[in-house]
Amino acid sequence: METNFDLNQWGYIKDKLRNKYPELNSSDFDWRSVSRDDLVQNISSKLGKTKKALMEVIESFYYTYPR
Repeated sequence: METNFDLNQWGYIKDKLRNKYPELNSSDFDWRSVSRDDLVQNISSKLGKTKKALMEVIESFYYTYPR
């Protein structure tokens, strides 16, 4: 599954994920050294979710994304 968000949206998504999953820390959100897909995979693994399940959570944030 390919991820669809970009770096411009990442700040918003990161804040939403931090609020929803306080067990995530700053290093979990470091996008500099991995691909977007690897980033999602790493976060989903830490949360015990599938990549698909995490992407569904991220996609739900689009309904509240400021345009």
